[in-house]
Amino acid sequence: MNENQIYPESLNACKLTNLHRMSKGMVVYQQGQTAQGFYFIKQGLVGLFHTLDNGKECLARVDKQGDYFGFRTLFGLGDSQYHCCAKVLIEADIIQIRPDNLDKFWDQNVVFNKMLMQTLANELKDAEERLAKSAYLNTLDRIADSLHFLTTNFPHYNWTYREIAEYAGCETETAIRMSKKLKQNHLFNDVLPRQRKKE
Repeated sequence: MNENQIYPESLNACKLTNLHRMSKGMVVYQQGQTAQGFYFIKQGLVGLFHTLDNGKECLARVDKQGDYFGFRTLFGLGDSQYHCCAKVLIEADIIQIRPDNLDKFWDQNVVFNKMLMQTLANELKDAEERLAKSAYLNTLDRIADSLHFLTTNFPHYNWTYREIAEYAGCETETAIRMSKKLKQNHLFNDVLPRQRKKE
């Protein structure tokens, strides 16, 4: 966490609820669910998964200790549903933040609002870069790029082939096949799953 971190306890005009000891696989909120506030990760790792119309799931983003998530609905102008499903990847302690009144919340948390806007801008930049890579990189390069990002930014999590595939935007079988090519070239040997895990 950085020294400029704004913690939920310092926010005004809202109620805080501690969600202690959420186990791996637990759902914080479902895609399409009406928003009940937003969240802060005190400890752990949370993945945001988007399910497409065809039922396929994609790992949209990963949030770690010190991150806020689920706050896009605060800017929704009538769209008050979560756009992803938030699932715990590593056991987590999470705080739910429920603004009493949005206008009052914005007025009384000016510095925090600026931080959220900067976070949104950074996430939009990252999403645009991923979109460009998915259009122009071949599958092997997308998997290598995804592995580099995931294992560099979240080194304490054992990524499965399915999660790697979801983040890279390909099928699990393709990720397994391409990972074999990476291993043959002695790339990512220390971070790739040793055997196919049951998904």
